Amino acid sequence: KTMKILLSIILLSLSTLSLADDQKKNNMMMFSMFTNPAGQDMKEMEAFLLKSANDNEERGYNRCGVYKHRRVGSSRSAYMYCYFNDYNQWAKIEDIRDSEGGTAVNKQMFSDHTDHLLSIAESNLKPNPKYALLVRTTFGPYLTGNERSQKAKQFFDYYENSFGGCNLMEHLWGPEIGYYTVCGFENYKEFAKAMEIFNQSDILEQKLDILEHSDEILIRVDN
Repeated sequence: KTMKILLSIILLSLSTLSLADDQKKNNMMMFSMFTNPAGQDMKEMEAFLLKSANDNEERGYNRCGVYKHRRVGSSRSAYMYCYFNDYNQWAKIEDIRDSEGGTAVNKQMFSDHTDHLLSIAESNLKPNPKYALLVRTTFGPYLTGNERSQKAKQFFDYYENSFGGCNLMEHLWGPEIGYYTVCGFENYKEFAKAMEIFNQSDILEQKLDILEHSDEILIRVDN
C-alpha cells in the first residue's frame, strides 16, 4: 500500500512537471490587430474573432484568446492572440489553413487588420486576465537590434515592477519592428495601485530612445 502511495505521488509530480513544461513552450505568438468597420455592431466582429480563435486552436495553436478596446486608444479595435512553440508548429498550422481553402461567401468582418509574428521575451502574465494594458513601443532606427531589445527590456521592467505580472513580446515578422508589453489586472483598483508605483519611479530620468509609443486598456471577450 505504501508503494502504491509513493508511486501515485511520483506520477502526480511528473504530471505537474509536464504541465509546467508545456506552459514554458509558449515561446512565440501570432498577434493580430483588427478594426471594426464604421456602422457595424462590435458584437459581430467579436463573434467572428471568437470563432477564429477556436478554429485556430483546432488547427494546432496552443491557446488563443480575444480582447477588445475598453479605454484609451482606438475605440473600434480588437485583438486576437495565439501562442505556439516554434516555427515548425506554425508551419504545420499554416499548411492546414491553406489546405482548407476558402469560399466566396465568406464575409469580411473588419475594415483592416495586421498580423504580427512575435517572440515571447518575458513571460510573467497570468492567463486570461479580465483587463489588459497593451503598450506598443518602437525605438530609434539608429540602434542595433540588440540595443533595441535592451531598451525594450529596460522600459518593460517599469511596468513589471508596477503590475507584478507582464509579458514582453518582440517583433519577428510583420509590419513594424515593435515591442509589446501586456500587463493584466482584474479591476481598476489594481490598475490605480500599479500606476501609483509607476508614477513614483525614475522613468522620466531614463534615456530610452523611444520613437513611437501608445497605450490601450483592453477587456477580455468571452463567449
